[in-house]
Amino acid sequence: MATIRTPDQSTRLAALSVILLFLTAALHGQTARVVGQIDDNRRIGLQGHVPSKAKPEHDQGPVSPSLGLNPVTLHMKPSVQQQQGLDQLLAEQQDPSSQNYRRWLTPDEFGDRFGLSRGDMAKITAWGESQGLKMVREARGRNWIDFSGTAEQVGRAFRTEIHRYEVDGEAHFANATNPSIPAALAGIVSGVDRKSVV
Repeated sequence: MATIRTPDQSTRLAALSVILLFLTAALHGQTARVVGQIDDNRRIGLQGHVPSKAKPEHDQGPVSPSLGLNPVTLHMKPSVQQQQGLDQLLAEQQDPSSQNYRRWLTPDEFGDRFGLSRGDMAKITAWGESQGLKMVREARGRNWIDFSGTAEQVGRAFRTEIHRYEVDGEAHFANATNPSIPAALAGIVSGVDRKSVV
């Protein structure tokens, strides 16, 4: 036999469902932060991303456009609320009187609480792939994505040039200028790096 609900009960149930949905999202830190489409024409620079030894006097010119760069890592940062929650958890994990004392998170638990939403990760991955890069892997904690591509593709994606440098008799390569990212990723992407640069 079907249950008959009064309009007041139905309204309360709908309101309760909405509240539970928002509480679940807040609990897991999964508020969408990439709003709308990523417009590649609106850019911001990432300051401080030219290695200190990548100086004009060491510059040997651009690398071959076909040079493979793997991986190039895009690092994400938590929201202000997520960072506050993470700071609190870290303090509690060191406090013997806390119920979270030495209660460590798995990478997936970390991602659910302090990483980007799966939707945001998918949007950033789609943007990288639209630039010709290939997504290699993403962190289970959803705080970085590894891409691969040629020097030409990486340079185009981040609006920089990859140059060769000779420092103390050793050959290196690095970006010659600060990279840039779409403005939609401001406050989300904290940096981009390649581990074998200068």
